Amino acid sequence: MFVFHDRRLLYGLLVPGTAILIGGLIWYHNRRKNEQIRLNRSEYLVLEIQVPVYCVGSIIGRGGEAIKRFQQEFSVRCAFAKDDEKLLKENYRILIIRGERHHVYEAEVEMRRLIADLPQYQQIEMFIPDHACGYLIGKNGSHIKNIRDSSKARLSLDRKIIDNLENKRFSRLIISGTSEQISAAKTLVEERLYRLEQKKKAYDNNSVISTV
Repeated sequence: MFVFHDRRLLYGLLVPGTAILIGGLIWYHNRRKNEQIRLNRSEYLVLEIQVPVYCVGSIIGRGGEAIKRFQQEFSVRCAFAKDDEKLLKENYRILIIRGERHHVYEAEVEMRRLIADLPQYQQIEMFIPDHACGYLIGKNGSHIKNIRDSSKARLSLDRKIIDNLENKRFSRLIISGTSEQISAAKTLVEERLYRLEQKKKAYDNNSVISTV
């Protein structure tokens, strides 16, 4: 049996060997850690989807509930990018989906299905005589709000337009929604304008009678 009689010689052999072993273990640990980081990064994905503007409200939901449920269901993070002027003109917004690659792909498929299933929105224009705008809108916007609520369409009065031939002023009314919503809103607007016209005719007739 071989026995070390000189302890200094024993320590001289053990200490460098231990240091080499510890150094090797640290190197191996760091290497595995870096490999895991690279693997995790390769599995992480950021994906962008163009979403029609009319779909945004439905995707987000009241108080953000719909988008929260979507994120929980697919284990992803979703957020709409800062408004891009060019895309807004084309009536789109960018939805960014982040997460593990397979979760993101599953979320993308479902999101595109949701968008496809939503009713297609359209838009029409009506030109409202300047003198009729106040009557159409109503006090504190009550009449136009009733039209919105009844038809579920979106209505907004746009810039003033001047007809130089007839020397009349108009406001452009933009109605957007599904074809059914637009049709309902257009009918309600026309009925409102018709009532105003009838009142005007009745007033004019009374004025003529009073002068006779």
